[in-house]
Amino acid sequence: MHKNSKIYIAGHKGLVGSAILQELQSQGYTNLIYKTHDELDLINQSAVNDFFKKQKPEYVFFSAAFVGGFIKQRKYPAEFLYNNIMMQNNVIHAAATNDTKKLIYIASACVYPKDAPLPLKESYMLSGAFQPNNESYAIGKVAGIKLCEYLNLEKNTNFLCVAPTSIYGENDNFDIENSHVQAGIFRKIYLAKQLNEGNMDMLCKDLNMQKDLALEFCKKHGIFDTHIKMLGTGTAAREFANAKDLANFCIHLACNINFKDLCEYDENGNLISSFVNFTDGTPINIKELSFLIAKLMNYKGELIFQNELSKDDGTLAKTMSVEKFNKLGFKNKISIQDGLKKMIELYNQKNL
Repeated sequence: MHKNSKIYIAGHKGLVGSAILQELQSQGYTNLIYKTHDELDLINQSAVNDFFKKQKPEYVFFSAAFVGGFIKQRKYPAEFLYNNIMMQNNVIHAAATNDTKKLIYIASACVYPKDAPLPLKESYMLSGAFQPNNESYAIGKVAGIKLCEYLNLEKNTNFLCVAPTSIYGENDNFDIENSHVQAGIFRKIYLAKQLNEGNMDMLCKDLNMQKDLALEFCKKHGIFDTHIKMLGTGTAAREFANAKDLANFCIHLACNINFKDLCEYDENGNLISSFVNFTDGTPINIKELSFLIAKLMNYKGELIFQNELSKDDGTLAKTMSVEKFNKLGFKNKISIQDGLKKMIELYNQKNL
């Protein structure tokens, strides 16, 4: 991939897509294409085909997705499945038929079965049932991985897939109901801090609500002036990685790695995996993460977790194998503490 290569970033407004765009710009790539949803609806197949025929991007980073936390995923499974499959199928197929040299497809750790042994190895995909909370999203992401794999085998394309762990960063979606777990925890603590310190103006500004409605919203989500009622027991453990590290890994894949480098075969020569995990390899449970965020924000209130396990805890542990990742010549640079500090700092700056 050269500095003047024509590069299309699908989903450039999102957490990962914006990080990819920023990193490409900072590294001197100059021929970058990105479109808002209003400019290009990825669900519209004819529009996507016309775009690719006209632009002929040499490289594509696909990070567009219909996303949200497990609350939203349980509520809208049909929308998750339809929107994600339509978007990715349109872009991946258009790339294959318009001579795109390389496509990087961002999948998810949810592609693994709920009862797969840990750490999760790429070969475990499709070996069992999905976690019910995010089944529809998982089905879509597995379909994307397999479409890229089949095109590579059938059409000799060079489309690479990466399944990242939980990603966080400064351009995350901080909506409490629709966010990823770490962003939702941060937002709850941010709002509770305003209540705890009597900053009603900041609270109302952040929520864009009048005082009565803001207080009602906080109460609905277990946010009070002295404490927060947290979802679950906090014992569920996850690995978290920064969006900038993932962005740089995707650029590394585009510049240095080919499909054959990601392929894993069994003793009979059968292909058993063709994608790679992305993680930092250091799990932290939700309670530890919450107290770390609270400490970094200097929040003085109490975090109260549930005593008994419930559906709010989701899968209790999820760690990913780094065996294949470690062979690709890339290392993450941003620790969870440094990454969260930067995320908090930029969120506070935006709200001044």
